[in-house]
Amino acid sequence: MGSKRVAVKAKLTSNEIEAANRAEATALLIQVGYRVYRPEADCYGEDLILRTPDGKLRAVQLKASPDVNWKKYGGRSLWMLFPGSKRAGPRRWFLVPHDKLYEYAKSKHAQAPNWKKAWHWPYIPKELGRFLGRFEVKGKRKPGALRGKLRVGPKFFEPLPAKELSAWGK
Repeated sequence: MGSKRVAVKAKLTSNEIEAANRAEATALLIQVGYRVYRPEADCYGEDLILRTPDGKLRAVQLKASPDVNWKKYGGRSLWMLFPGSKRAGPRRWFLVPHDKLYEYAKSKHAQAPNWKKAWHWPYIPKELGRFLGRFEVKGKRKPGALRGKLRVGPKFFEPLPAKELSAWGK
């Protein structure tokens, strides 16, 4: 067999970036003890539902960078989940209540001419980074932490019965 060349896209679409971020965040959250669920419909800003390690449920809006918007997310008990800047190694991720982040943004930017009860940071400046420190998703990441905890028997690899296959439209 010869080697195949893989074409690398120059730029990902916003949907592709969101999917990659969701996969990265989900893996991290699971590794540090969260359960991650995806709602059937993206309603009221809920991209994910998390069960925290201590059993609390959190409705989460996933973003590519820090973002607040009172009209869209304010007063709804939503949490914002977004990564820190790209760097070597795993990125830092932050899980912060929207309304706390909104109050921080308001205290710093409400006098800005483009403040419209919403603010977006394309990256995390140092001062915001200090505020976000207590909201960093932390835990011991261990590659292979789930090894040996999930098992499938040989039946898992058998073809589906014809009746079940036909139910899938095949």
